[in-house]
Amino acid sequence: AELAMDKLDGRPARSILFIGNSRTYTHEMPYMVREMADSAGAAEKYQVRVYALPGRSLRQHWEDPKVQEFLAEEWDDVVLQERSAGHYPSVSNEFHNYGTLLVRAIAEKGGRPLMFVGWNYSAGMFAEAQPGSQSAYYQMIQSDHLRLSRETGARLANVGQVWQSVLNANPPFRLETDGNHPTLHGSYLAALVIYARLSGKGVADVTYRPTGLPEADAKLLRDLATASLPY
Repeated sequence: AELAMDKLDGRPARSILFIGNSRTYTHEMPYMVREMADSAGAAEKYQVRVYALPGRSLRQHWEDPKVQEFLAEEWDDVVLQERSAGHYPSVSNEFHNYGTLLVRAIAEKGGRPLMFVGWNYSAGMFAEAQPGSQSAYYQMIQSDHLRLSRETGARLANVGQVWQSVLNANPPFRLETDGNHPTLHGSYLAALVIYARLSGKGVADVTYRPTGLPEADAKLLRDLATASLPY
């Protein structure tokens, strides 16, 4: 049905591939990005493909023949998401090395790589860790992505930074269900940040909200995202 609709849609196509794991596919977040673009009157039709598997790291994606097939195709944009545990010191070199390989492969085919910068685990996940571990891990996520961006030119959709700003505003809802995986609110926020980065226009014109997300909550998320987007 989606392709049939596209045939009737005269706008130029923009092909966007999402490669990630459960933080990407939960609540079909990439398709929210498409809906946001349409609701904001985008000049292009976003044609979204998703390849996301539970717990997948960038290394596992790089080593997956299916991903190599995708990378051999031409995409306008490719959104990459590392697994949530991919930024501890023992694995951060792996993030950098395989992130670099993926970014370069995308760019070689003329695509624009975009890193989906993940959010931090919630406080309960650090209950038995050293004091300060939660803020330290947030800094690792941020610094790993900043380094990759500086060295490869990949753009950042800094979901983690905006997520933290929203939490600091004490919203009347949760962004995660278990310290890690997103609620519908959390997925909507991630989609807003990614859409803002892809479109370069912010989210003020977005009217789309998924079924089950109250209008007042959607508006608060859009307002908080607008106030804290780093671009």
